[in-house]
Amino acid sequence: MRDLDRLLAERFNRRGFMRLAGASGVGAALLAACRRAEDAGPRATGGERPSIEEEPGNLQVFDWSGYGNGDYYPREEKQFLWSQYQRETGDTPEFILYENDSAGFTKAVSGTSFDVVHPCGYRYRDWVDAGLVQPFDTALIPNFSALNPSLMEQGVVDGQQYFVPVDWGFIAPLVNLDHVEPNEQSFGILFDERYGGRISWVDTVNMLYIAGIFHQVPDPFDMTDEELAEMRDFLIAKKSLVRFMWNQSFDFWQAFKSEEVWIGYAWPDTVGYAANRGMNYLYMEPKEGLVTWVCGMGLAADTQNYHHSHAYVDSWASEKAAEFLMAYYYYGHANQEVDLAKLPEGVVEALYLDDPSILEPPRSIPESYIPRRDVYDQYWQEVLAA
Repeated sequence: MRDLDRLLAERFNRRGFMRLAGASGVGAALLAACRRAEDAGPRATGGERPSIEEEPGNLQVFDWSGYGNGDYYPREEKQFLWSQYQRETGDTPEFILYENDSAGFTKAVSGTSFDVVHPCGYRYRDWVDAGLVQPFDTALIPNFSALNPSLMEQGVVDGQQYFVPVDWGFIAPLVNLDHVEPNEQSFGILFDERYGGRISWVDTVNMLYIAGIFHQVPDPFDMTDEELAEMRDFLIAKKSLVRFMWNQSFDFWQAFKSEEVWIGYAWPDTVGYAANRGMNYLYMEPKEGLVTWVCGMGLAADTQNYHHSHAYVDSWASEKAAEFLMAYYYYGHANQEVDLAKLPEGVVEALYLDDPSILEPPRSIPESYIPRRDVYDQYWQEVLAA
């Protein structure tokens, strides 16, 4: 089992903690990004482009550590989400890795060069405003027509398809039913006094909006100072119930598997672990609504591999890539043509894949852009310091 856990850790080192860097550093980096966008020349603004044969290749992909770089799952014939791209172009992408969304954005605005990037939806606006990305030509992505239109709409910024959302998942409580008797399915289980010392939170500002959702704040992603102060005080009052806060999903899984904790803020990857191990668990559909995250591909404003980049995204958007992603990661995929019979029963159940309404309000709450992320971070630091 130790070898399996090591392999799983490599697979799921996907969404680390998301803390914004200091405002002064980000501001300076944004200026650098703007200068770089201005210097990018006609290719950044839709000028005449070379054919794919004339492009340099050696595609540079900026993606999550342990996820985009191909360290997925051991197989006799290794399958990658970009296998179609490799077959069609003869090019093998090179990966520049980041550990979480905030670190990736900070590196990009500081000058890290890339052709394709893979951020999550609540940060799309930041990448566009920084001048780091340009819109896609979806006519160059044949599999685009197979992708969920509602999810594609989430990649539209200022009326243009700046991102192609491909993977998605939930944020919800995961509980061990051998030890926990929920009164109802609710985010409130993360704050339940009956289970002090057996609860795990994520170590991010997300806990503020989770508290806001639980308290039915009108807009948990854009709370007022007064609302933020109330949520901060609530979290401080409940903090003593928490055994530990996790930065990587695999860390939560290790504690959940060993029964160090019985309850936690979780993504579907941890559900995959629990299902494969045969645990008696419940991945809740909270009465407040599941929080739905979606991540997608962006096209660098100054890429010299315009056609290669589109071919790479088309590979990720393919039916075969979707089947692989869902079977081995327990993450959802935007491709709607996947035969659910080819997938493990557990992933179909965990992601409600046979019920498309799960992605629509009120059952789901899309993880949204936080305009005042720096303010949220200040309040979260006060929770941590208490």
